[in-house]
Amino acid sequence: MFEKITPESVGVSSEKVLDFIKTLDDERFHNHSIIMAKGDKIFAECYYKPFNENFLHRMYSVSKSFVAIAVGMAMTEGILSLDDVIVDYFPEFRNENVDEFHEECTIRDMLSMQSNIADHVIWWGKYKSRVEAYYTKKTNKIPGTLYFYDSVGSFLLGCIIEKLTGKPFLEYLKEKVLLEIGFSKESYTLTEPGGFTVGDSGVMCTARDLLIFARFIMKKGEWNGKQYVDRTFMEEAIRIQTTNDLAGMAKYYGNQGYGYLIWKTHPDGFSLVGMGDQLAICDMKNDVCFVITSDNQTDKSARRVLFHEYYKHFLPTVQSAPLPENPQAVKKLEDYTASAVLICQCGEKTSPVADKVNGVKYVTKENPLNITYFKLDLDKNVLEFEKDGKELKLEFSVGENKITKFSLGDRAAAHKMGFREEGRYNCATSAAWVEDKQLTIMCQVVDTYFGGLYISISFKDERASFVMHSSGQYVFDNADGYAIGKKEMF
Repeated sequence: MFEKITPESVGVSSEKVLDFIKTLDDERFHNHSIIMAKGDKIFAECYYKPFNENFLHRMYSVSKSFVAIAVGMAMTEGILSLDDVIVDYFPEFRNENVDEFHEECTIRDMLSMQSNIADHVIWWGKYKSRVEAYYTKKTNKIPGTLYFYDSVGSFLLGCIIEKLTGKPFLEYLKEKVLLEIGFSKESYTLTEPGGFTVGDSGVMCTARDLLIFARFIMKKGEWNGKQYVDRTFMEEAIRIQTTNDLAGMAKYYGNQGYGYLIWKTHPDGFSLVGMGDQLAICDMKNDVCFVITSDNQTDKSARRVLFHEYYKHFLPTVQSAPLPENPQAVKKLEDYTASAVLICQCGEKTSPVADKVNGVKYVTKENPLNITYFKLDLDKNVLEFEKDGKELKLEFSVGENKITKFSLGDRAAAHKMGFREEGRYNCATSAAWVEDKQLTIMCQVVDTYFGGLYISISFKDERASFVMHSSGQYVFDNADGYAIGKKEMF
């Protein structure tokens, strides 16, 4: 589907590509994959082990953009109109909260995040259906006015596609166009308690799939001479439909305007954006697409740095004509990308206090984490602790990642959002001594959810302080706080 070529053959310097990727890595971003393409030709591709080209990656809010194009496809087929009222598709959920503003809110309003709801819908574990949860909310504003990121509202659009076609929105898109243009058959979408697929955050697909989808949007719904989705709709989807700067902020990627569930992040392009930095940054002027999957939920500044480096330092170097081939630079780039591994905890491999604390059981005072004791086994590289009455063991490697399984007793259900189940997450876990007296453990979830658990233990005489914090939506609950431990005396 995509031809692999040298950067120079499409006017890009291999040295500039390598500098850009290294810059992101030097920032210690939690990158999982990178693909860079000009037209339908890939000039750089990188997977950070244990990730690979076949890994079905959670795309989080990029899923909304898939829903938008599914709506465009349904409109093209005459199945729906953008002026259809959303609540008309959910008569079973009409209640006393449904007012004249609900009766006015259209598919078009929701596509541009201008619904009548301006309040976050807390639904996890509380409702039998997310649609039911949505209609517990009362009107805040007139539909078609004022941007508000109505995430669960955009999920309703995917439900409408499913009601009309009898297929989940992603399967509908795959049947109509995506499989024909190379999208993976194995891709799927998580479901929610009501049985609908999760259109606002549940798409699971490969990084190559994301590139294919982004290129389809860049080509305005056309592929190999066939127009699959109405071209006018596609043009409107990537055009500013509403301003999303309601606070007079300095202009940066996140407030350049909003299209149809697609972000306008630059005058010459747009971006597909998902939590943790699942991104397809598309530049129409240079016909360049940059895809990256990551889990930067611990660093809210990462996305701004990433966009800045790309738009200010890399994209201006792209030329319209080929550059002289540079085999040495190409080899350096290929060697670097081939050796890429997921970030791990940095620091020293040992410490002057390691022998003293190895195997010591520290009994804790009452603490908000509800941890009763913790113990480090530095011979086997295991942290043992008891939390909420459960004895847990977290395996790790020092100075590199260990692929293991871990949870705090249960996990978010693998394929159904809104449910918990027995089991553990696939994790990449590493540790290092960040001070002579302090060991830090980084546990990164690499599963159908992303997030992390970060534990630091700092030792002093016969005592130790323990801190745990987490990142990620619905991954590790009640896992933030401190505890004081004292060496158990026999």
